Amino acid sequence: MSQIEIKQLTKIFDTVSGKLKVVDNVSFNVAEGEFVCLLGPSGSGKSVTLNCIAGLLDITSGDIKVDGVSVRERKPNYGYIFQQSRMLPWRTVRENLLFALRAESGRAVPNEDQRIKDVLELVNLVGYEDFYMHQISGGMQNRVGIARAYVRKPDLLLMDEPFGALDEMAARHLRSELVATWMRDRRTVVFVTHDIVEACYLADRIVIYTPKPTQIAAVIEIDLPHPRVYGSAALHEIESRVLAVFEKSLSDFANATDMAGTSL
Repeated sequence: MSQIEIKQLTKIFDTVSGKLKVVDNVSFNVAEGEFVCLLGPSGSGKSVTLNCIAGLLDITSGDIKVDGVSVRERKPNYGYIFQQSRMLPWRTVRENLLFALRAESGRAVPNEDQRIKDVLELVNLVGYEDFYMHQISGGMQNRVGIARAYVRKPDLLLMDEPFGALDEMAARHLRSELVATWMRDRRTVVFVTHDIVEACYLADRIVIYTPKPTQIAAVIEIDLPHPRVYGSAALHEIESRVLAVFEKSLSDFANATDMAGTSL
């Protein structure tokens, strides 16, 4: 398991119309084994933050350390779960996992059969090793994506709206499976979402982002044990509290934008 320290993270992109600041001086920590959700409107820099943690994007200023080492110096040991499963359709479930397992070295790794068996048990896909992607449901493909992230035994899981394309009932089912998997083998998780219900159901802590240039509107602790129950009074109270902060951050941003426009 990993711990993360994000200190004064700023990310600016060069575009054809000039410089675009997406993340502006953001700081927060993630403890070992903690499940943290980054919650914010679309385009608010959540995925940019995730990719900076992974070392996939260069940091403009500030720093991110994973287990005390800057991602500028060394990429962390992470698994990445995307919104789309991004499986190779011409490979079976087992072959997709084998491909991920051998991706870095290009050759067989010790105990790879056992590692694949273990991770399929973790996501309840034993018996589907020889199925191709078109032979299993979209929800099962999502579980293969989670298995692919786990099979390399990462210390850190980075999830970029993995259930965003699903209907709510399918998403609820997969969230519950994700929580069950995480509770059996607690990895550090940073999970990107714009869904308040999803964040409150999953997270130990929620980091609420403002619209870009992104700053942190609030950090909310979710002091509610897992697994949580949809529709419960306790969860509803948390959802209401998070919604109030979320709406205030949008309102404050709109007011600040109007004032800036007036001053021009």
